[in-house]
Amino acid sequence: MRAIPAISLSAATGLVDAISAEGADVDLVLRSCGQHRQDIANPHGRIACAVFARLLDRAAAATGDAYFGLHFGERYNPKNIGPIVYLALNSPTFAAAFENWARYLHAHNESARMSVENERGRAYLRHELIDRSIEAPRQHNEYSLAMGQNVIRLMAGSLWAPVEVQFSHQAPADVSEHTRVFGAPVAFGCATNAFVIDQELLDRPVPAADPRLYPVLKRYLDQVLIEMPREEGLLHAVRRAVGESMREGNPTLARVARKTAMSGRTLQRRLREQGVDFEWLVDDTRRRFALSYLRDRRLTVTEIACLVGYSEVSAFNRAFRRWMGTPPLDYRRKMTRGSES
Repeated sequence: MRAIPAISLSAATGLVDAISAEGADVDLVLRSCGQHRQDIANPHGRIACAVFARLLDRAAAATGDAYFGLHFGERYNPKNIGPIVYLALNSPTFAAAFENWARYLHAHNESARMSVENERGRAYLRHELIDRSIEAPRQHNEYSLAMGQNVIRLMAGSLWAPVEVQFSHQAPADVSEHTRVFGAPVAFGCATNAFVIDQELLDRPVPAADPRLYPVLKRYLDQVLIEMPREEGLLHAVRRAVGESMREGNPTLARVARKTAMSGRTLQRRLREQGVDFEWLVDDTRRRFALSYLRDRRLTVTEIACLVGYSEVSAFNRAFRRWMGTPPLDYRRKMTRGSES
């Protein structure tokens, strides 16, 4: 079983207010996509990418605003997305920011792929939807690029504009609103969605980037993408949700269920169908993260305990002794001796 591509519900922050402000029936729009307000209320949860794209499309129809996705993205505060955007804002250069954005985008939106290509003095920041179950991509495409421009403007200044904007969908009857939002020529029917930018931007340092915060954010996102086991479907999604929940404290059933867009009872039932117990999965995920963090000698045991969701070091020490038969500091010393021999 392969997981249905999902997007963080942080992408929907402000969506209810945006639909309501246009005078449309929010609940009717949500129900047309099989959703209710509580389903999209938790920004730490997730929703199927195809459902999110359908919500934007239905909102455009209900409000009579054919540019709903464009306008929603224009007004969206990208800081709502969280670690990926903050990593970009604290990257040393724009090139590093775009590379990080491309590398870690999957942690936010599993339906999208980003890349940076250089060609004839221009750089192409490409954004491609790879989820073929998205039936009407226009609103999602326009939301994504309008929001993406906001990210770049947080780094480059509010007046920044690309050389050109490219969309993979066909042009609507009137494209003047696109030109206004992006402040640049807009082309349609292209191979991918993309910003065309001057190559010199890539070498510029990101203003106000914090070099101390940068490695912390990379370490966290690397844990989410790299240290998680390569499981498919439900187990992969739940382990990822556990990993995200640990930074908020104890990864409880209710917290993890919200992130997987299920009730606690449904989550437990589906795990039992896979022959897996929720408490075991949380415990095993904590163990994996703890062992990885112990390799980084810059982290204290107190910091590691917090990173894996324990409020007290003593509780973490007891858990680690149960996992490995030895306290974490002793285990780290043995790792060090092993690497030196």
